[in-house]
Amino acid sequence: MSSQNSQWSFVYNSAVKLSYAFLRSKYRRHRFDACFNWEWQKTNYNRIALVNLLVSTKRNATYLEIGCQSNDLFDSVFCSRKVGVDPRSGGTVRATSDDFFESNKQLFDVVFIDGLHTYDQVRRDVINSIRFLKPGGFVALHDMLPGSWLEHHVPRISDAWTGDVWKVAFELSSSTGIDFKIVKVDHGVGVFRTAGETPELLDLRKELGEKQFEYLYRNIGRLPLLDWHEFVKWLG
Repeated sequence: MSSQNSQWSFVYNSAVKLSYAFLRSKYRRHRFDACFNWEWQKTNYNRIALVNLLVSTKRNATYLEIGCQSNDLFDSVFCSRKVGVDPRSGGTVRATSDDFFESNKQLFDVVFIDGLHTYDQVRRDVINSIRFLKPGGFVALHDMLPGSWLEHHVPRISDAWTGDVWKVAFELSSSTGIDFKIVKVDHGVGVFRTAGETPELLDLRKELGEKQFEYLYRNIGRLPLLDWHEFVKWLG
């Protein structure tokens, strides 16, 4: 990297840090000091292992990934028939997930959702994924277990960011025709399969819309958390 590029990188990173500091001050009313100590680096499994396990359960699987960015996951999925959707980089389709689903006609065995980390967007991605899921297929969602209020906060106020994806977990765990679990790996990976002909996502937006990290911290016991080996047994 040239000295000029290094200088611009330093200026950019400094500006981002100042912006986050300003936002943390602006939203200090949402601060909650308790946190989860997930220790993801000690789990020895990640979303790549999980998605490949799901894909391996299907013959000639079709795979869809929402939010590809650097292709860390997309390029590591052992599947020849795969579609990656991202408005900026990575994947195979340059579009928002909303635009993709509006014109899509293909069904998928496995869908992985890792796009915009906001509750409203993720629940739309879930609803659309169900529409285009093959019978017996799986939908997985990344970043369901933030460790702190900083990681959770919307708008983003820190480098590490899961957003409020976790809110849709409360809907999925209580929805009709949906069998849902959260695997305690890689910032929390939710996985569900449909368990009926008419699966329907429960709408808890009035209850959850304004909830902050404290709500998750005090209600984490309501969510179906599994370690890796429990997840493998659940897959059957």
